[in-house]
Amino acid sequence: MQAFVWWLIPLVATAVAVGWVVWVSRPRPPADTHDSLAERARFREAMDRRTRRRPARRPDDPADDDGTP
Repeated sequence: MQAFVWWLIPLVATAVAVGWVVWVSRPRPPADTHDSLAERARFREAMDRRTRRRPARRPDDPADDDGTP
């Protein structure tokens, strides 16, 4: 009986792995063109936005706001 249990564990793991591979590799429906274009437009808008933060000043930068080193 113990040998059966020890063989059952890898057999079940193999069956689960095969099931996962079948599920992941199934053919998917084609993407909707309108959704794809909307996602691309949102991505481009996000990439085109400028950040409002000023660049960080290094502590060893000799230039000061009043022009003195």
